[in-house]
Amino acid sequence: MATAGAHAPDAQWIVDGVTEAIADFVGKLDAVQGRIKPLVALPIVGAGEGGFRRRRGALISALLPALQKVAQDTDIDVALVLNSERDHAAVQNLRGKQDWSEFKPEDLSVADELGRRAAKRELSLFLGSGVSVPLGLPDWQGLLAELNGVPLPDYSPAEAPRIAQTISDKIGADQLHATVAELTAISDVSPAHLLLAGLGARQNVTTNYDLAYESALEGRLKVEGFRTLSRELATESQPWLLKMHGDARRPHSIVLTTDDYARLESDYRSVLSVVETLMLTSHLMFVGYSLEDEDFSAAGQRVRQVRALADKGADTDFATVLALHPQAVKQQAGFQTVAMLDAPDPPAAARRLEIFLDRISWAAARAQQRSHAHLLDPHYDDLFINDASATSLRDLLAPLVNLDPENPARKSSAWERVESLLNDLGARVGQTAHDP
Repeated sequence: MATAGAHAPDAQWIVDGVTEAIADFVGKLDAVQGRIKPLVALPIVGAGEGGFRRRRGALISALLPALQKVAQDTDIDVALVLNSERDHAAVQNLRGKQDWSEFKPEDLSVADELGRRAAKRELSLFLGSGVSVPLGLPDWQGLLAELNGVPLPDYSPAEAPRIAQTISDKIGADQLHATVAELTAISDVSPAHLLLAGLGARQNVTTNYDLAYESALEGRLKVEGFRTLSRELATESQPWLLKMHGDARRPHSIVLTTDDYARLESDYRSVLSVVETLMLTSHLMFVGYSLEDEDFSAAGQRVRQVRALADKGADTDFATVLALHPQAVKQQAGFQTVAMLDAPDPPAAARRLEIFLDRISWAAARAQQRSHAHLLDPHYDDLFINDASATSLRDLLAPLVNLDPENPARKSSAWERVESLLNDLGARVGQTAHDP
């Protein structure tokens, strides 16, 4: 791969301008509520009207190390926002494992396996309140304390419905649900939401009332590309998000108190059966969820009993839990837990969760079918200057890319498959040329 010193020098003036601008205004940035570091998001600056539309490889290979350095030097987080699949493939292929060296090797192995499962469409997601911490939304304890008006010394996740019921008895169920909806009806997104949506899981479940994950999915799939379900089951083949505890847009759907659980017990049992099915038919990744609900312990036990009947694979984990810290999750047999920090520190742990999800996203991008969607695109030639193996492969494939339209080979029944592969690798066989 091309290294930082191998690009054309004229890319450097753009990179220097970007990093100097970040350094200049970083002192004016404040971390928003829920984040411990300011976050700067930017596109590939210069790839539009900056002169590098057709020399994106030189720009990307210069920009990546510079952004990593300015993030370290100024103690901020930088998110590169990519709208082009080919840009995404190019960036992910340039990134190295040193970006995640703060994690244990065994934890990185878990992330890589989750990424591979995502690429093969074997991963389903279950999102809890920990995902929305960077947005400043309260966790369950914080939400109940806000509803109560004073801290809750006797709080535990298992006692949350009883505590909520006590508050509801004081202020009324309608008022409680309306207040919860008002406190959680946020549609902003964090990097965690965007990274999770980018994994492409078709089956998603959340206990959160907020609208953040829907916003992230809309950015990837558009609003008509998935279904949001509130205690209902999917009836179409689209990706779906099941909001098992209700939706902030529908206060009456919110499940929080013991009365809510009792009133909707039959629906809740149906929802649990969906979660059990996901654990039997895919690998379920829990993110920011405590697993304290006793019904989940029972569901896990039923899954283990069914899996015990299998000829092989019954002893493998069928779920992975990404926890902010060990005390934030109840250990369950068959559930592999990866804690972001050893001790409670929600904002710091939430940031590490974003970095861990970034590693999963990186692994997924490298394992999917279009992981080299930039290989044959001439806009990225600069990336392969020092990569002899990639250059050799590109040279071998070039005659197929440029095959004469009248060549008899194009009439072969197998040509469509060949053409599809070349296009997956970034060529434009049979396509109108366009910029990424």
